[in-house]
Amino acid sequence: MNTTALVAAFVVLVSGLIWIGTQSNDTDWAGNRNQCVGGCYEEWKAENGGNIAAVEQTKQAALAAASPEALGEKYYGQCIACHGGRGEGGIGPMLAGQAAADIVAKLTAYRAGKERGAQSAMMYPVAKPMTDADLNNIAAFVATL
Repeated sequence: MNTTALVAAFVVLVSGLIWIGTQSNDTDWAGNRNQCVGGCYEEWKAENGGNIAAVEQTKQAALAAASPEALGEKYYGQCIACHGGRGEGGIGPMLAGQAAADIVAKLTAYRAGKERGAQSAMMYPVAKPMTDADLNNIAAFVATL
């Protein structure tokens, strides 16, 4: 038997085993650790007001209705390690007491890669993926600290 035939036989064997495992919904084969099916899922739907899509739509509607401060507070979670939970500072400078416009200007500069101080390099990758809405939301929250 040549190498090509062995490889083909191996691929067919592995594919068959994967198919059998996924068809049997055996978690050891399929990797599906979600054991909430059938009656369990029906109970979950009754407790949570609908199926998974309906629950996600409710979450998205609540997110769209949230205030900029609330959205900023959620995003600020990644800032706590350096700036403190109340913006008191630590590794990074104190943010509490700064105006929202100042925070937006600083984050915009970091996002553009501009030097703002000794720790600018730490802020570049943090600010780079932020949208204008993210900047404004974080600034709105920081202004409440």
